[in-house]
Amino acid sequence: MNSKRFLMAVTLLFVLVSSVGVAATNSELNHRMDILTEQMATLQSQSGRSKTNIGGYGEFVYENYRTELEDGTLQGKNPKIDAKRFILYISHEFAPRWSLTSEIEVEHVNQIFLEQGTIDYKFSDKTTFHVGLMLVPVGFINIYHEPTTFLSVNRPEIASKIIPTTWREVGVSVNGQQGDFEYRMALINGLQASSFNSGGVRGGRQKGATANGRPLAWVGRLDYKFLEGSAVIGGSAYVGKAGGTQTDVDHRVFDLHYDGQFAGFHTRALYTTLTLSNIDKLNAELGENIGEEMNGYYGEVGYNVLHKIADWKLTPFVRFEKFNTHAKVAAGQVKDSSKDKTNITYGVTAKPVDNVVFKLDYLVAKNKQNTGSDTWGMAVGWNF
Repeated sequence: MNSKRFLMAVTLLFVLVSSVGVAATNSELNHRMDILTEQMATLQSQSGRSKTNIGGYGEFVYENYRTELEDGTLQGKNPKIDAKRFILYISHEFAPRWSLTSEIEVEHVNQIFLEQGTIDYKFSDKTTFHVGLMLVPVGFINIYHEPTTFLSVNRPEIASKIIPTTWREVGVSVNGQQGDFEYRMALINGLQASSFNSGGVRGGRQKGATANGRPLAWVGRLDYKFLEGSAVIGGSAYVGKAGGTQTDVDHRVFDLHYDGQFAGFHTRALYTTLTLSNIDKLNAELGENIGEEMNGYYGEVGYNVLHKIADWKLTPFVRFEKFNTHAKVAAGQVKDSSKDKTNITYGVTAKPVDNVVFKLDYLVAKNKQNTGSDTWGMAVGWNF
């Protein structure tokens, strides 16, 4: 309740109390009481209609590393404890059709980012336009990256190296729904090819920070929901330019994805491929060993063993993930076999409530150069 409403309530109460000594009849007193009750109900109703909402999510992670690599080479990597993310969502409704969506992220305690910040126009119940800093609608984790939405301690590596989660850029977009189909289309600024390397394109994210606006990209996504909304299958396409270099670089990303949550089962699968043009010239300019094509896939399945037994959810799971950031290289370029990776993750998640999760997993990491390093980790995460 703001100060004006509080003052009004106090004034009404004062008038009522003052009138007790002079009221001629009980009926007049009752009448005044009815007025006060009505006014207070109105004030309470108005104060409860907040136009600003706050939410968020976060995760704390512990990771420990095997003392030796696949080939037996010893490594001295120390365990790591990280306050990995703490995020606040803030949204505000300016008017019935106009609103603000924002997400402020603190990573590793001392790094602060704006992860989303858009002005939204609700054209209809099924169509909304957005302008500002937005998430690129490719894959799963880039859009739905709260720790309660994926099973493992860390996000799948594909969602970091090829789909550079969390990937956000500045642009305009439209989201809509027609029956069981949902679509998203956007025009955004592209990545910076000057920061690509043999391990992927993650370094090329501009994140809306004084971004180079010359390279642009189109993004489209289409999803189909079935089994009464408990499952979705779809795909996305990103087609544009990557800037920051003298070399003209076309950057394309495509993905196919599936997710299903039903009868206690969690199932998910994704395939993605990325291509870059003029890679021989780009590598010569940068002195890098960037692949011409990167691709990968993963599939995972988990089952809540407490399904229909308890309110808690206890979900053992396994994920198989394979990807290669040197799937194809330019003529004369030598493939780096360490970039051909296979990750198998075994783990369990526990949810006492849907918005709090505890995780434990073990990652078996292999590559064609036999330099993979197994890890095990624990995490606690939440969203609200």
